[in-house]
Amino acid sequence: MLADRASQLGTEQVTSGSPSAWQEVYALLRCPGPPCNLGPHCWRDPFGKKHYKLRTHHLKALVEPVQQGHTLKSHDDVPEDVREQLYAEEQQRNDRQYAKNGLSTPGLPPINITNVLPSPSTQSTGTSIVDSTAIPQRQPAKTLRLDIPGPRDAAVIAYSEWQQSNVVNEGLKEEFQKACKANLEDWLDLEQVYEDQDPGFFVRNKVKRGVARRFVSDIDEWAKRYKLSYGA
Repeated sequence: MLADRASQLGTEQVTSGSPSAWQEVYALLRCPGPPCNLGPHCWRDPFGKKHYKLRTHHLKALVEPVQQGHTLKSHDDVPEDVREQLYAEEQQRNDRQYAKNGLSTPGLPPINITNVLPSPSTQSTGTSIVDSTAIPQRQPAKTLRLDIPGPRDAAVIAYSEWQQSNVVNEGLKEEFQKACKANLEDWLDLEQVYEDQDPGFFVRNKVKRGVARRFVSDIDEWAKRYKLSYGA
């Protein structure tokens, strides 16, 4: 494999007359090592600082735009489509792990089905009673108040514009605008969205899954910056 890689790198340099795109990608995304143990290559999310293991198909997806002139000088430059692929694969792994361990999805309590059968007294009247614990209820994952200054609806719009400023793809910008519209139409402010931690709300409003997750997960990071700049 190493010989094939070296051959490929050499061929690229001969044909392009420029440093190999593979070398550039490998050098930038080389895993730093402990405490990260994902190696040999990983991407560090600039928001949550979480490390994501990069496999061959991820690296290839990064090399191709570099060969076409895309700038890749830092982890912040990793294209949005590659990020969303990594997020989706991580979620799939988590879902499989929870299913394997017999656990409920994060944010939902386990389902209790021990008391769902009607009692003799209810059977005689032709009615049945279902234990309320058998119906899963979403539990808020966030309890810390963000205390976002200013009008709440203006904060939703400002947050959406900030999200759009972090992407260049017009389709992604439109998805963030769609998420903003869903927020305002349902009279939700950012603190409520942050407390609910429910990307599914946006997905049900026809927002792409990756944008829905990003719209929910970045609120606290944005709020810190917004409070510093508010009124400046």
